[in-house]
Amino acid sequence: MGEKSCEGIETYVIDSEVAAGEPVVESETRVTNSMWRERVPDDIELNDEDYEFLNTEVVSQPWYKYFSPTDTKEEKRLIIKLDLLILIYLFLSSFVKTLDSSAVTYAYVSGMKEDLKMYGNQLTYQNSCFMAGFIVGQIPLTMLATKIPIHLYLPLMDSIWALFTLFIYKIDNYHQLYALRFCTGLFGSFFFPTVQYILGCWYKKTEIVLRSALYFTASQAGSMATGYIQAAAYTHLSGKAWLEGWQWLYVLAFIITIPIALYGMFTLPGLPESLRPQKTSKPWPLGIFVEYPFLTTKERKLARLRMIRERRTSGEKFRINTVLRCLGSSRFWILVVFAVFFSQADGISSNSGLTLWLQAKNYSVSSVNTVTTVIPAVTIIFSLLNGVLVDSWKNPSWSFPFVIGYVTVLNLVAGIILTVWKVGKGGIFFAFFLSGTADSIAAVLYSWANIICSDNSQERALTLSAMNTLGNTFGVWIPLFVWKTEDAPRYLKGYAYNIALDSMMLLLLPALIWLHRRTRVNEMINVIKE
Repeated sequence: MGEKSCEGIETYVIDSEVAAGEPVVESETRVTNSMWRERVPDDIELNDEDYEFLNTEVVSQPWYKYFSPTDTKEEKRLIIKLDLLILIYLFLSSFVKTLDSSAVTYAYVSGMKEDLKMYGNQLTYQNSCFMAGFIVGQIPLTMLATKIPIHLYLPLMDSIWALFTLFIYKIDNYHQLYALRFCTGLFGSFFFPTVQYILGCWYKKTEIVLRSALYFTASQAGSMATGYIQAAAYTHLSGKAWLEGWQWLYVLAFIITIPIALYGMFTLPGLPESLRPQKTSKPWPLGIFVEYPFLTTKERKLARLRMIRERRTSGEKFRINTVLRCLGSSRFWILVVFAVFFSQADGISSNSGLTLWLQAKNYSVSSVNTVTTVIPAVTIIFSLLNGVLVDSWKNPSWSFPFVIGYVTVLNLVAGIILTVWKVGKGGIFFAFFLSGTADSIAAVLYSWANIICSDNSQERALTLSAMNTLGNTFGVWIPLFVWKTEDAPRYLKGYAYNIALDSMMLLLLPALIWLHRRTRVNEMINVIKE
């Protein structure tokens, strides 16, 4: 990595991505130990081995390998620990949350419609109530997650969310459903952007997309499992304990969630700059919720140095001028506007079109609940494929836009087919299944935002939550006009609207490429100034 210049001064290329074709300020930028000493907090003592680590150029791993060629033995051990301690909990928590969000559609075709007399647009209205709670809570609850210990905050909110999910089994009219869906939307609103923020605090740019994709597949796995669980509940539990099959789904979601929340209290380490202590003097049982023996002192130091080398922080205090600076920046609005289009572009797969088309074709309840699991299966496959593709690509400036671009084109094709509609049963199935690719770039987009906003943790949290919030704001009222239940299963306006959204994403993609490149150049300028 280091090389001698003509003057005999050792120099280093700051970023291989910039060196490989990006606009650069200088072909080489001098990196000295004193510069790293200024960047590293005073409580971290640096030795020669640490300086060598900080000056190591991060190289992308091949697609068939889990670790980068530049990962040390100690770093590989740390990565495995982080995956086991953080990723498993996030996966399981996302899984059960999707049980609730997907449950309404499955319950609707499994008896809820008749029991609650939902014969109009109530299915659309309840989703709007959910999105209203989602939007109200997302930004403040995400920012709160940066202030409260993560290992307590996430499990506590999971437990509250589980209680409101459980209450749905007791409702006897759709007005009560509206209220409870608002509450579940509220207490689950912060989870996605907070998870992206947490991943951005622990993983390198060559690791983050695959981890984000693995987390995201949990929501799709939850959606698939909901279909099978509801099919089993409808067949085997309906009438047991005076409950209908659709009511059992909410009871089961609660039973599954509570142990996962307790698991998170023990396994989540916190954030690199605010880790739980290895030992505590607090008495049992309080002590078991405070101390954290799973990471050694050396691993804690390594975790912080990894993020310092990435120039990604997690310890800034919340300040109002940070918010104002963020709101006035071009990168905030480019990312948010793109997210507005993206968040609605999964309308084909998320508005029950396939479910209601199968019901209209007189498929059995069991068949409807199982056939529709193909869409989340497609999302899982493409999410993992895209995660591996981006993390292993040597030039991130092109890997992110390539993956987002080709998936957008696939979703565009699905929208065109369904707008035409008269393409035969096979064509309809193909289009619905193809629309499952739309959500597969969620991990890619939010990981890209994590990298672009690496320089300030508060700004990063605000941008990630605003992307999801403002994007989903349109999900409250747009469905009332373009995804009306009474228009199902041929949502002509909805499918045409989806085509427009995909087209806008393709038009805005060059702006994201420019933004990424400008961010890399700004990093080099900051290094030179130091």
